[in-house]
Amino acid sequence: MKPNSYITVFSFTYPSEVMIVRGRLESEGIECFVKDELTVQVNPFYSNAIGGIKLQVKESDLEQAVKILKEVGYIKEEDLQPPKSLETLHNIFSKIPVIKNLVS
Repeated sequence: MKPNSYITVFSFTYPSEVMIVRGRLESEGIECFVKDELTVQVNPFYSNAIGGIKLQVKESDLEQAVKILKEVGYIKEEDLQPPKSLETLHNIFSKIPVIKNLVS
Protein backbone atom coordinates (compact mmCIF):
# COMPACT_ATOMS: atom_id res chain seq x y z
CA MET A 1 0.00 0.00 0.00
CA LYS A 2 1.03 3.58 -0.51
CA PRO A 3 2.05 5.53 2.62
CA ASN A 4 -0.77 8.04 2.11
CA SER A 5 -3.49 5.45 1.56
CA TYR A 6 -6.15 5.15 4.23
CA ILE A 7 -6.73 2.04 6.30
CA THR A 8 -9.62 1.25 8.65
CA VAL A 9 -8.45 1.36 12.24
CA PHE A 10 -11.80 0.78 13.95
CA SER A 11 -15.50 0.38 13.15
CA PHE A 12 -18.37 1.87 15.12
CA THR A 13 -22.11 1.25 15.19
CA TYR A 14 -23.26 4.84 15.79
CA PRO A 15 -22.05 8.18 14.36
CA SER A 16 -21.74 9.73 17.82
CA GLU A 17 -19.15 7.12 18.84
CA VAL A 18 -16.90 7.77 15.87
CA MET A 19 -16.92 11.54 16.43
CA ILE A 20 -15.47 11.20 19.93
CA VAL A 21 -12.58 9.01 18.81
CA ARG A 22 -12.01 11.04 15.64
CA GLY A 23 -11.71 14.19 17.73
CA ARG A 24 -9.13 12.52 19.95
CA LEU A 25 -7.03 11.31 17.02
CA GLU A 26 -7.20 14.65 15.23
CA SER A 27 -6.15 16.44 18.42
CA GLU A 28 -3.01 14.27 18.28
CA GLY A 29 -2.34 15.40 14.70
CA ILE A 30 -3.65 12.27 12.96
CA GLU A 31 -5.68 12.97 9.83
CA CYS A 32 -8.88 10.89 9.77
CA PHE A 33 -11.48 9.88 7.22
CA VAL A 34 -14.90 8.50 8.17
CA LYS A 35 -16.45 6.03 5.74
CA ASP A 36 -20.16 5.05 5.58
CA GLU A 37 -21.24 7.62 8.19
CA LEU A 38 -23.93 9.18 6.00
CA THR A 39 -25.33 5.78 5.04
CA VAL A 40 -25.85 4.92 8.70
CA GLN A 41 -27.31 8.35 9.45
CA VAL A 42 -29.92 7.85 6.74
CA ASN A 43 -30.78 4.32 7.82
CA PRO A 44 -29.29 3.17 11.17
CA PHE A 45 -30.31 -0.44 10.52
CA TYR A 46 -27.70 -0.64 7.74
CA SER A 47 -24.86 -0.23 10.22
CA ASN A 48 -24.38 -3.93 10.94
CA ALA A 49 -25.03 -4.90 7.33
CA ILE A 50 -22.21 -2.72 5.97
CA GLY A 51 -19.76 -3.38 8.79
CA GLY A 52 -20.41 -0.18 10.72
CA ILE A 53 -18.96 3.28 10.34
CA LYS A 54 -15.27 2.95 9.54
CA LEU A 55 -12.71 5.31 11.03
CA GLN A 56 -9.75 5.41 8.69
CA VAL A 57 -6.29 6.89 9.12
CA LYS A 58 -3.29 7.17 6.83
CA GLU A 59 -1.27 3.99 6.83
CA SER A 60 1.74 5.96 8.04
CA ASP A 61 -0.25 7.02 11.15
CA LEU A 62 -1.68 3.57 11.89
CA GLU A 63 0.77 2.64 14.65
CA GLN A 64 0.21 5.88 16.54
CA ALA A 65 -3.58 5.63 16.10
CA VAL A 66 -3.63 2.08 17.48
CA LYS A 67 -1.53 3.21 20.44
CA ILE A 68 -4.02 5.99 21.22
CA LEU A 69 -7.00 3.64 20.83
CA LYS A 70 -5.33 1.25 23.28
CA GLU A 71 -4.81 4.10 25.77
CA VAL A 72 -8.47 5.11 25.70
CA GLY A 73 -9.68 1.49 25.89
CA TYR A 74 -11.17 0.95 22.44
CA ILE A 75 -8.59 -1.66 21.47
CA LYS A 76 -7.20 -4.41 23.68
CA GLU A 77 -4.01 -6.33 22.99
CA GLU A 78 -5.95 -9.55 22.33
CA ASP A 79 -7.94 -7.73 19.61
CA LEU A 80 -4.71 -7.40 17.62
CA GLN A 81 -3.94 -11.15 17.71
CA PRO A 82 -5.22 -13.43 14.95
CA PRO A 83 -8.06 -15.73 16.04
CA LYS A 84 -7.20 -19.33 16.93
CA SER A 85 -9.43 -20.57 14.10
CA LEU A 86 -7.23 -18.74 11.59
CA GLU A 87 -4.14 -20.41 13.03
CA THR A 88 -5.84 -23.82 12.71
CA LEU A 89 -6.76 -23.12 9.08
CA HIS A 90 -3.21 -22.02 8.33
CA ASN A 91 -1.86 -25.26 9.78
CA ILE A 92 -4.25 -27.31 7.67
CA PHE A 93 -3.69 -25.38 4.42
CA SER A 94 0.09 -25.31 4.81
CA LYS A 95 0.09 -29.12 4.43
CA ILE A 96 -1.61 -29.03 1.01
CA PRO A 97 1.11 -28.68 -1.65
CA VAL A 98 -0.80 -26.40 -4.06
CA ILE A 99 -1.99 -24.06 -1.30
CA LYS A 100 1.23 -24.22 0.73
CA ASN A 101 2.90 -21.66 -1.55
CA LEU A 102 -0.03 -19.27 -1.21
CA VAL A 103 -0.19 -19.21 2.60
CA SER A 104 3.51 -19.10 3.42
